Amino acid sequence: MLINAVMMLRQRAIVRAFERAAATTAATARTADQLGLQPGMAWHRLASLAVLRCPGEGRWFLDVANWQRLRRRRHRIALAVVAGVLVLLGLLLVAGTLSRPGAP
Repeated sequence: MLINAVMMLRQRAIVRAFERAAATTAATARTADQLGLQPGMAWHRLASLAVLRCPGEGRWFLDVANWQRLRRRRHRIALAVVAGVLVLLGLLLVAGTLSRPGAP
């Protein structure tokens, strides 16, 4: 869980660097050095999800639409996890209430 959180923080930092440099199209693509970044696991994960795209010559740009899709998907997953935890807590509460002596 902690590793995922760190990965997402690094990914956000990478995306912010692309946004600050306005590297959001093939024409405005930049190298990692130009952005002051060093490709690592977070970078490669974004590339495998087509959030970062390489038009050639070691230059990369941010695919904003794919980044937004990825963020929406992550938000949906987080919401589903929270909902699942709340349902589980509700079931535990009901089960604990029914198992008490004198419960209806």
